[in-house]
Amino acid sequence: PILTFKSQNGKEYPFALRHNLIDQIKSLKKLFPDYESFKDAGIREIFSEEQLNDANKLTVNNLSSVILVNKGNFNYDVIQLPTKAQFAPIYAIASEDFDKDGDQDILLGGNLYGVKPEVGRYDASYGVYLENLGNLTFKHHNNGKGFNVKGQIRDIIKHKNKIIVARNNDSLAIFKY
Repeated sequence: PILTFKSQNGKEYPFALRHNLIDQIKSLKKLFPDYESFKDAGIREIFSEEQLNDANKLTVNNLSSVILVNKGNFNYDVIQLPTKAQFAPIYAIASEDFDKDGDQDILLGGNLYGVKPEVGRYDASYGVYLENLGNLTFKHHNNGKGFNVKGQIRDIIKHKNKIIVARNNDSLAIFKY
């Protein structure tokens, strides 16, 4: 897939850099022999109208981390998670009534370090505890009533009154609740 974005000038450009596209589509090296020739190339200069017409086009409307509530018959309510849950990719989720108020709260973990240098690491999350205030309204707390784990979280397991957090290339983190 070739991801694109629409610039303020209305033109669509690929997210991928020239060398990334050429690694996948060798024929582009003849069309764009150097970075200078590629610098202002939009998707319509990179590919012919015929190629674009034959391509599958998918549109993303929401890149937020959300909860989908199944209403039945393939109908879902979409609940966007609070801003703190949007800072990094999420790879691990656990739910439990952690505060014992009768509502399912959520623990989230993620981050991703092994990315291309031009993008930078996705490491803005230290785990997120979302308290369910009732009726699927979630709040992140900054007052120590939370969850703080550094690293690339890949799994969160609840066992009795413990939370076990697995991280890439790191030790397990264990919490009591």
